[in-house]
Amino acid sequence: MKYPGLCILLLSFVIILSPAVQAQENWGSYVQAVPVKAYAGKKFRVQVSALIEGVEEDASAALWARVYRTNEEYGFFKIDNDNPMRAREWKSYFLEGTFDPDADTLMAGLIVQYNGTFYFDDFQISVESGRNKWRTIYQNDFEGKSPLLKSGIGEANQGINTLYTQAVTPTQGRKGRQAIVVTGKDVPNYGSSPTAGKYADINGIKLYYEVYGTGAPLVVLHGNGGSISNAATHYPELIKKYKVIAVDSRAHGKSTDTDAPLTYEQMAADVNALLDQLQIDSTFIWGQSDGAILGLILAMDYPRKVKRVLAYGSNVQPDSSAIFYWGIQAIEKALREGTDHEKKLNELMIDYPHIPYTRLKTIKAPVLVMAGDRDIIRPEHTLKIFQSIPKSQLCILPGSTHGGSWEKRDLFLDLLNTFFLEPFNMPDTKSWF
Repeated sequence: MKYPGLCILLLSFVIILSPAVQAQENWGSYVQAVPVKAYAGKKFRVQVSALIEGVEEDASAALWARVYRTNEEYGFFKIDNDNPMRAREWKSYFLEGTFDPDADTLMAGLIVQYNGTFYFDDFQISVESGRNKWRTIYQNDFEGKSPLLKSGIGEANQGINTLYTQAVTPTQGRKGRQAIVVTGKDVPNYGSSPTAGKYADINGIKLYYEVYGTGAPLVVLHGNGGSISNAATHYPELIKKYKVIAVDSRAHGKSTDTDAPLTYEQMAADVNALLDQLQIDSTFIWGQSDGAILGLILAMDYPRKVKRVLAYGSNVQPDSSAIFYWGIQAIEKALREGTDHEKKLNELMIDYPHIPYTRLKTIKAPVLVMAGDRDIIRPEHTLKIFQSIPKSQLCILPGSTHGGSWEKRDLFLDLLNTFFLEPFNMPDTKSWF
């Protein structure tokens, strides 16, 4: 799933459509708002006809819909990643859902990703009016005077990406009709770059990675179910200061896998072997969620390779002493309902890690232990990790979740640069006395 599709612990809601985040540089969104109080509790359908001329293989589009409830909270939400638009001929696409009992407004539209030319026509929103019967409550055939969809996701300026342009054009292959065309040009393709992407033959798999920049090495490790593309918003700034080595962990993104069960130790060994191949003897590491666990293991098992680790949202136990019970329930649900591949990833989180706090005490590199104050990881567990690492600093981002690295992007990058680039210190209040 290429739409910043994060792990069970870093939901796509946080990364793609959070009110706190601007559009990632590799995608843009278009939206139409429709009042739906009169249809609360009913089934609805969003549909569009599309023709995609992708410049890149990964270029695609998808329908999305989100229900706003009368209490101003969110209700139904879906991005139709299971039915991406990639066809080079006109084809109809549908997304269906059910309005919440207290539904107020439907925000629905289109997401485009990567470089390409995206044609759309006959955008409709319908409500079920009877068995196999639908009543259209919004329709745009893009033939009128003001046919464009609004850029963004419907909240302030979020979701707007100026690397995409929208215009009305004669419909391709439909004589005498108009459509809208969205054009993406110079859109970064982090995670699937035809120029920066490479594979390394490592430990029986092909490990996919991308390298950008020329500064001090910085390895970026994503969370469970994620990929290199998750940090797309951060790379442009990181590349200015670091040689960024972004890695798809085994069984993630473009990296391959074996039939053996996943372990964090094996995944960390893969990263270590990649650093050997790249002749990098020492590096900074930013690990997110499962990537943070890998960062801690690298610091324990391969201490000479690690300068400093920023570990965001890490846990060293898989149980309720570390993770809120609702989070464990969510992972267990995903384990029951997911594909075989998704089950393999979720089994990793259900069963592991098991890192004794005494092992953390062996870490010699400085570690910045970070989490959100509303994280899935219990704050007392984060504190205990911090207290167990000899050279450590602690940061709990206020008003942040497990996705705080994105929700507080600018603050997070400032903290990251301070930690990696300035002298490490552990001041002691005792010195005041």
